[in-house]
Amino acid sequence: MKWFPLFVLQAILLVACSNHDETAVTQAAIDTYPKQTIELYVPASPGGQSDAGARVLARHISKYLDSDIVIVNQDTAGGALAFENVYRAKADGYKLLYYHQALHTSYAVGQYDYSALEMTPIGTFAGINQVFVTRADAPWDSLEELVEEARQHPYEILYGGQIGGTTHFMGEQLGQVADVDIKVLDVGGESDRMTALLGNQIDFVSTGIGNALNYIESGDFKALAVLSEERDELAPDIPTALEQGYDVQFPIIHTLYGPPNLPEEIIHKWNAAAEQLAEDEEYVQDLATTFQRHIQMDHNETLTFNQEELKKAEGIAFELFQED
Repeated sequence: MKWFPLFVLQAILLVACSNHDETAVTQAAIDTYPKQTIELYVPASPGGQSDAGARVLARHISKYLDSDIVIVNQDTAGGALAFENVYRAKADGYKLLYYHQALHTSYAVGQYDYSALEMTPIGTFAGINQVFVTRADAPWDSLEELVEEARQHPYEILYGGQIGGTTHFMGEQLGQVADVDIKVLDVGGESDRMTALLGNQIDFVSTGIGNALNYIESGDFKALAVLSEERDELAPDIPTALEQGYDVQFPIIHTLYGPPNLPEEIIHKWNAAAEQLAEDEEYVQDLATTFQRHIQMDHNETLTFNQEELKKAEGIAFELFQED
């Protein structure tokens, strides 16, 4: 799939030129952690799925950590500012980062200077399936039909994404897997993509399952495929891309990160709290109102997951740049 960006990629905002804050964290500080408010940085604006998941997490896990947690939304420079603030923070567990695979896709296209693998993964929490949707009056009733149209008419099918983000990579992955040429246009964030699709400026987009269901119920959109291994229990009638013959799997999973060299004892405290959280019915129900589900991985499992996701993102980016 050829990449047709509509803008020059924004420069990365570097908030500090110094090295990490290497001030030693005392054993006493580790033993009494947490004893002050924890800042949870979210590289997204308020109101989206990442922000919603972070706020549910903060509301409920605070009782198991016995500490207040505040959300800090920083979407400047595509989230680079939030990343930098945590990356260069003191490794005492009071500045943490909550985000999904966009950290990997942005790094893969050169929008971030550092890989998320340089951070300390604590664990995963909220996940949400993504769906390819098109307008209700579009001529395609399945992903297979859209792919066949793209095969017959290269670069005439328009996909709307956010360049460097996960939505961009979902569209690129479809083109690579199906071996068809789809034109990818940068149309910005979630609300901009929905507006562009409704306005007939693009032909299809990817969006979270909750947003997809809202537009389907209103009669504006129809679903083409869920981008996961199995159908989503919230929408069991929507087939996966995989069962239609296209191995496009890109569920969004949010990971909690600390700065490099976060002490193991602090990681263990978070993992222990996460185990209690998973059994908290109020939390599970609260999270479900955002159309997300709890996905629990501990530090070691999350490390492996991140390595695999970065490898996938770099593979898609490599094919993309080869085509360019």
